[in-house]
Amino acid sequence: MGLFSHLQANQHLLNEQELTHLNYMMDKENFSFLKSSTLKELADRLYVSPNTIVRMAKKLEYRGYTELKIAIETEHNKSNSLKKGNRLKLIDQINRTEELLSSGTVKEVLQLILASNHIYFFSCGPSKFPCEEMKEKLRILGFESSLYYEPHVMSQRAKKLKENDLVFVVSLSGETKTPLDAARLVKLTKAKMISITGFSQNSISQIADVTMYTFYDRLTYADMDVSSRLGIHYVLNYIFEELAPLC
Repeated sequence: MGLFSHLQANQHLLNEQELTHLNYMMDKENFSFLKSSTLKELADRLYVSPNTIVRMAKKLEYRGYTELKIAIETEHNKSNSLKKGNRLKLIDQINRTEELLSSGTVKEVLQLILASNHIYFFSCGPSKFPCEEMKEKLRILGFESSLYYEPHVMSQRAKKLKENDLVFVVSLSGETKTPLDAARLVKLTKAKMISITGFSQNSISQIADVTMYTFYDRLTYADMDVSSRLGIHYVLNYIFEELAPLC
């Protein structure tokens, strides 16, 4: 089982401090230090005891720091080997996204969909297009489904959600202001929330009831995000293909 599979299965066990430490270890900017550091050196850098890092590793089902470190190094090397020029190939983004899918999480999502009265998608920018497709497919199956992408309308809808409503909040960064603000409003209601974000410890995933992740390679043009949403398409289509036989 690879690093992403360990994280998908066990990251809910980590507290906020441990998530911060894990993010530091996985950040490619810190890879050179991590590769050469001892447990004590890393602990000193993070201002924690060595036991804190060991406990975090064990929560992720590793025997200790060394095994977690090797897993991160392996993932780093795998990412570099998949690069075509300076970009990650689209097929590899799909393959890595598939690694992030947990059968338990998918089952939970299906149960929430089947129990819902209305399914909402909160997203904006290019991420709204895979949501639009999924909304229409859900309607074909007989579900009430809507997409909101304008800030004011989204926030107003979020305030009026009811107990059996289900919301997918979709954002690659997990930090986009419009869906993040709406997600915070959703938490004030009795509706259930599923997040679909890029693989990171982000604000939207941290407040969702169920988290799903995609793997993507960030791409900008003229300071605008033009990253592929192929991973989001894949996750939503995977859910649909598992859902359709149940309807």
